[in-house]
Amino acid sequence: MTVDFPGVRALDRVSLSFRPREIHAVIGENGAGKSTLMKVLSGVQQPSAGDLRCDNRVVRFRQPQEAIAHGVSMVHQELHLVEALSVAENIFLGREVTRGRLGIRLDRRAMHARAAEFLSMLGAEIDPRASARDLSIADAQFVEIAKCLASDARVLIFDEPTAVLGEREATRLLALLRRLRDEGRAVVFISHHLEEVVDHANRVSVLRDGRLVAEFERYDGVLRCKEGKPSRESALAQAMVGRALGDLYPTRERCAHEHSRIALEDFGARGRSAGISLSVAEGEIVGIAGLVGSGRTETMEAIVGLRPSMGRVRVDGTVVQFRSPRDAMRCGVAYISEDRKGRGLHVSLSSTVNCTLPTLDRFASAMGASIATKRERVTTERWIHELGIRCARLDAPISSLSGGNQQKFAIARWLEGTPNVLIVDEPTRGVDVGAKAEVYRVIAQLADAGMACIVVSSELPELRGLCDRVIVLRQGMVVGELARARLMLPDAEEQLIRLASGLSETKAGACEVS
Repeated sequence: MTVDFPGVRALDRVSLSFRPREIHAVIGENGAGKSTLMKVLSGVQQPSAGDLRCDNRVVRFRQPQEAIAHGVSMVHQELHLVEALSVAENIFLGREVTRGRLGIRLDRRAMHARAAEFLSMLGAEIDPRASARDLSIADAQFVEIAKCLASDARVLIFDEPTAVLGEREATRLLALLRRLRDEGRAVVFISHHLEEVVDHANRVSVLRDGRLVAEFERYDGVLRCKEGKPSRESALAQAMVGRALGDLYPTRERCAHEHSRIALEDFGARGRSAGISLSVAEGEIVGIAGLVGSGRTETMEAIVGLRPSMGRVRVDGTVVQFRSPRDAMRCGVAYISEDRKGRGLHVSLSSTVNCTLPTLDRFASAMGASIATKRERVTTERWIHELGIRCARLDAPISSLSGGNQQKFAIARWLEGTPNVLIVDEPTRGVDVGAKAEVYRVIAQLADAGMACIVVSSELPELRGLCDRVIVLRQGMVVGELARARLMLPDAEEQLIRLASGLSETKAGACEVS
């Protein structure tokens, strides 16, 4: 299979097979061609050369509906729900259940009942009658997966399905993938969480620069390369990037700073969190942990004016109240949303526009009548170089980039404003292991330069490796804090999970949480 775009070969003669009763993981760096391959399989993208065979017959899917008709369905990395419709209407969109002699009236009762069955399979407590616009990102992901199950597909493609889920939800989803495999379906699984791949995949194919460069298969319960050697995350990562990876997390001089850059005083997002008091000093990286629904994201959104808030926020000792992220940026507070597509980027606009839009006034002419596009390009090229972004054309829509490269632009556009406080929600969601190290390096360098950084993450190793301390939220309240010395202990992740889930801890030296 070969796919060419103007000036770029996204896939270069890739040959793969997907078998029933197996989970086949496809991994690679951002821009390696994974999503392009999946789009061909699901009818979104047409190949430039090569054949696609289904049940040993050559087929060509010109649109997703043709792929679904052949039993191939995909859960995309980016969400595609129709916000004006209900959950049930989204699940059965294009396959509506009808009633009456003419078959033109929607049978909403039947759709609600069947939607509830699919959501129950996922362990998702979502009302089928609820509006899609009111769903959290995690719940929206479950609805996308329920759409896939409703199609009764034999080949199920999941593009980063656990990226927006917390630990508990991800565990439940991975158990579902195993069940689908055992029912006789072929499960195709793209993930940047290599531990998930090692633990659950029957076969692994590694793409690099559009080519198939390595394959692994499970024998006797152990994932092995072609030479038969057992393979762990490090071997997969090396195959992905073509080189040995050094330490993932940068070494830092973790000095104690007294000057508070940002402080929350009895703060909360109205209806979602309350009573949060937290101070972050210059040069400090503070992590925010918690399960889905704990109020992590809502609290950060309230700080920058995206939600109604209560309590006080101080920036450099001054009480502030922001009406919007742009208002916050004027006071030196930058917020990078977890919702890259909805609130992070304008995906239909170019990379240059996205990179400079929050600071557009800097690029205006003296009379304010035009934009200095040459300076915009120079600025964008600088961030491309500093963050290692793969971008063939600056004028192309940013939607043409891989998810990880879009995430890097989401970071760059706010760093251009030279903030003193950086709030970043899920900084490496959808980012490959090589690019993760680059993002961690950038955050560490910003902290070393005196910036106060707040990192919200569902990846516990990320919080442990990057942060000076971690605050744990549960049901909208602070339930614990782990300092750096505690984060370095072997059971730190277990302790974070216990705090976040409300389990009691009886080990010596640990907190007991009721």
